[in-house]
Amino acid sequence: LFEPEAHSQTRGAMESAKGANAVGDDEEAAVGIECYANSASGFQAILKERYTDFIVNEIGLDGEVVHLTSLDAAVDEEIDSREQEKRQKTIVQLSATQEEPDDHSDRQLDDGKKAPAAAAATPSETQGEGTDAKVEQTEVAASVDFSAEIGIAIADFVKLAGPAEAERLKEFLEQPGVLLPAAEGKPAPAPLILASSNDKAYRTSMHVFFNSHFQLMTDTVDAPADEKASGPVKKDSKRPCLCIRVHPRKPVNSKGGNGGQKRNRDEGGGWEGHRRWPANLPQYLEFTLCKENKDTGDAIGVLSRILHVKPRSFGFAGTKDRRGVTSQRVTIFKVRAARMAKLRLLGMKVGNYRYVDRDLRLGDLKGNLFTLTLRGIEEGSQLSISEAVRTLRTSGFINYFGLQRFGSHSIGTHVVGAALLRGAWEEAVDLILRPRDGDKPQVAKARSIFKEQGNAAAALKHMPTWCVAERSLLEGLVRAQKNDYVSAFSSIPRTTRKMYVHAYQSYLWNRAASERVRRHGLHRVVAGDLIIDTGCQTDIDNEDGDNDWIFSSVREVTPEEASAGVFSITDVVLPLPGSRVIYSESVQKIYEEICQSDGVQLVGFAHSVREYSFGYLTGAYRRLVTKPDKVKFDFVRYSDPSADLAETDLARLQPVQHDTVKPAGKAEEGELLALRLSFALPTASYATMAIRELMKSSSSQASHKAATLSANHTVQN
Repeated sequence: LFEPEAHSQTRGAMESAKGANAVGDDEEAAVGIECYANSASGFQAILKERYTDFIVNEIGLDGEVVHLTSLDAAVDEEIDSREQEKRQKTIVQLSATQEEPDDHSDRQLDDGKKAPAAAAATPSETQGEGTDAKVEQTEVAASVDFSAEIGIAIADFVKLAGPAEAERLKEFLEQPGVLLPAAEGKPAPAPLILASSNDKAYRTSMHVFFNSHFQLMTDTVDAPADEKASGPVKKDSKRPCLCIRVHPRKPVNSKGGNGGQKRNRDEGGGWEGHRRWPANLPQYLEFTLCKENKDTGDAIGVLSRILHVKPRSFGFAGTKDRRGVTSQRVTIFKVRAARMAKLRLLGMKVGNYRYVDRDLRLGDLKGNLFTLTLRGIEEGSQLSISEAVRTLRTSGFINYFGLQRFGSHSIGTHVVGAALLRGAWEEAVDLILRPRDGDKPQVAKARSIFKEQGNAAAALKHMPTWCVAERSLLEGLVRAQKNDYVSAFSSIPRTTRKMYVHAYQSYLWNRAASERVRRHGLHRVVAGDLIIDTGCQTDIDNEDGDNDWIFSSVREVTPEEASAGVFSITDVVLPLPGSRVIYSESVQKIYEEICQSDGVQLVGFAHSVREYSFGYLTGAYRRLVTKPDKVKFDFVRYSDPSADLAETDLARLQPVQHDTVKPAGKAEEGELLALRLSFALPTASYATMAIRELMKSSSSQASHKAATLSANHTVQN
C-alpha cells in the first residue's frame, strides 16, 4: 500500500498517470485481459491509498455477511459450568465406590468367622490408609479421565472411518506400548496400517485426528499391490490409493528424547494427550478472523505458531487479499474459545466463537462483499461516475482472472505452466530460477549463481527461505541425478506445482473470452456458445472438480435458441481445459489456435508425466460475464488524506475519533472528493476486474502506484 502524507486531486496529476496506465494495459494484454463489457465513460481515481479503502467481508453459504462484532468467549462459560457439574458428580460417585466394602471383606476365615476389615489397624495405620486412599482415588479419577478420552476419540473415529476401522484402532490403542509403557523388555507393538483411500482430504483428516487426540506419529505408505481401496473412494479421481500408518508412542527414555510427544510436566513422562475435550462438544471451533495488511496464509501462520498447532489444523473457505481489511470465518480443531480470546495479536482480531461439527474447506462460501473507496475524484464528475456505476450494475463485467492470478514477477506463472504442459522441463526450471528485475539482492545473487555456474548447491546457500518454490527446486536439483528435471520439479510443494498449470488454464480462458467478445460482442448469445442448462446462478468455477453436476449440465446453444433469444449473456460459460469439459466447434477452434501458438496440446496427454497434461486435469467452467449484486455508492468529501472514509469491523470494536465524513455537498466541507462503493461478487470473481470495468483503466499495481505518487508529487510542488 501507498499512504502518502499529502494528497491532491488535479487534472494534471491524473494526466501524468496515463503513461503508467499504458504500461498497465500492456501487462493486462499479456495475460488476455483486453476488452470491456460496456461503453460507459471511465474516470481517474486512486485505489488502496489506505488499507481501509479496500474492505472485504466474506459471505457464507447461508448468505450472511461475516462481521466481527464480539471478542469475548462467552460461549465457553455455559460449557465449563456443565463440565464442572459433571466432574463433581464423578468425584462423588468415586468417593462412594471407595467407601463400599469389596468382595474380600465378606470372605470367611478357616474358623468360620468373618475377617474384620480393619480390626488389626492401629489409628496411625488407619490415618495412613486414608492418605493412600486419597492418592488411589486421584489415580482412579485420572484413569477414568484417560479411558473417557479414548472412548470419546473412538466415537469420533467411527464417524470418520466407520466401525470396523474403529474396532481395529481400539485394539491397537489397548496394547501395552502404544499409549502407555509396555512391560520392561517387551518389544514395541507393530504400527497399525489403516484402510487405503484415494481421497487426500480424508487422509489429511486422519493425520489431524491422531495428532490432536493421541499425539501419535503417522505417515503415508503405499497400499499392498493386491489390495483394492478399502477406505473412502473418490470416484473419477486419478490419485493413487494410500494408507495411513500409525506408530506406537516412543518410550520417554528411548533414544531421541521423547520422540516429539508431550510429557507430563509433573511426572516427567507418561502420555497426557491434549487437554480434555468436553463430551458432546463439537470438535471444531469456528471464529471470525478480521485482519489488516496480512494475507490469509500469513495470519494462519501467526496463529499456528502462537497456539503451537500445525497450520493444517485450521480450515477456511477462501484466501483474502493482503492489501486491505478483511473478515472471514475460520475453523480450528479442538481449541477452546477461551484460549483464543486470550491471544494478543497485532494487525488482526478474532471473535464471534461457536463450536461446529465440520471444518471449513475451500469453496465453502457464497462470495464476498467489497467496500471500496476511490479517492481523488475530479470535481464535477459525479454525474458521469454515477452513470458508470449504474451501467456496471446492469451490464456486469467480463469475468477475467485478475493479474494477481499470474504472479507479481516479470515471468508470469502461466509461462511456467505452458512449459510444463509442453514437457519442456529444463525450460521450466530455467524460468523459475532465471534472474528477474526487481529481485532483492540476496535473491538476485542466488539466481545469478545458478545462471552463470549451473551450481544448484551454491545457489541454494544464498536463496532465502521465503522463496519456497525456488528453494524447493534447488534442493531437488541437488538430490536428483543430472538432467532429471522432472524429479527435481516434484520437490516443489504440490499446491505450487498445480498453480503453474492452473495459471495457464486461466490465461487460456482470458484469451478465449477476449476473442469471443471481439467476434460477437456481449449483446446476445450466439449459436455455438456454451451455456448451463439448469438455470443455476451459483458459482461454478471449481478447479478441483467438486461440482460434478456441472459437467452434465453444460451444452451448446442451437441456432434456433440463439435466434429466439432463449438465453442471456450471463448464462454463457467458457471452459477451463481438462478431461471432462466439452467444446463446441467454434469454441474449440479458439482454444486450439491459442494452444498451438504456445506449443501446448489441448486434448489428451502430451507426455508421460500426467500431472502436467490437460488430460490429467478435470477442468471446469467459468461464466463469461458476472454482474455485481447489492451495489451501493455515495460521494464523500474530506480534507485529511490520512482519514479513514469507511468503517471497518476493527474500527467498530475500537472506536477512534475521526473528522466527520459528510456526503458531498458544498466545497467548504472538504476540498477532496471520493467515491465510496460497495458490491457483492460470487467466489472466484475478481473485484479488481469490476473496478477496471468501472474506471476503464488498468488494474495493474504499477498504474495505481503511479496515480498515487503523481498526486503526492503535485502537492509537494
